[in-house]
Amino acid sequence: MRTAIMILAICLFIAGPAAKVYGLDHANIYMIASGIGLLMITGLGFIKKKD
Repeated sequence: MRTAIMILAICLFIAGPAAKVYGLDHANIYMIASGIGLLMITGLGFIKKKD
């Protein structure tokens, strides 16, 4: 489950800048999603895995 969340977070993180580069409509909303992905990545970095 942790791996799936990490993959989703990375995809969200990459979507924002990619939308800006390609000039997609509503690129600002993609940037908000990118921020959420960054928060997810940071959160998973601080939460310790159970052994």
